[in-house]
Amino acid sequence: MSASRHDETRHDETRHDETRQDEPAQGDGAGGGAAGESSVPQPDVRYEWYSHDQLKAMVDAGNDPESAGELGASWRSLGRTLQQASEQLGASSAASEEAWQGEAGRALRAALGRATEWAGRAAATADALGGAVAAQAGAAAHARSAMPDPVSYDPGGMIRDAMGAGDLAALAGLPDAMAERRAEAEEARRRAVDVLHARDLALRDAAGVRSFTVPPRLAGPA
Repeated sequence: MSASRHDETRHDETRHDETRQDEPAQGDGAGGGAAGESSVPQPDVRYEWYSHDQLKAMVDAGNDPESAGELGASWRSLGRTLQQASEQLGASSAASEEAWQGEAGRALRAALGRATEWAGRAAATADALGGAVAAQAGAAAHARSAMPDPVSYDPGGMIRDAMGAGDLAALAGLPDAMAERRAEAEEARRRAVDVLHARDLALRDAAGVRSFTVPPRLAGPA
């Protein structure tokens, strides 16, 4: 191969790579998989670039509201346990005031106070996480039920069917029938896009929960 032809081949490969980079990547923030499996889909994903079959697959893939609901219930159960611990620690601190005076007693109550405060915050965080997981599960379940089925639009198949039937009236009305079927398919795909955008907004709104704070030191100064 001559040097000029080799350069042209490399140039064509470069143009091909650039074209591929411009194509939307499937699954990049659009999958909506199981909780913790990927980041929350962003509401600015251009779902208009995808086919209806791809949009439906995005809603169905990894969509397990039942398991997510169980996970949310577990977080809320942990929140209740932490809240009970916080209340018990507070009661222990109050009860120690009469039984234990002096510097050692004050140090104990200070440590119990820090533990009580942290347990209360952790309880609120766990409960909020449970609510967020439940909300996300609900959004995913709603998207799955609201997703319209794709409407098949195959112009070639419609023409073959009409010609095979030998129905002159059907052949005469074929242009209108094709236009009507195409409009139905596009309307269904538009509603599918709306379903995914609504799901992503709901997932994002439910994701704003603060993380757990570091537990306090119980020995020594706070």
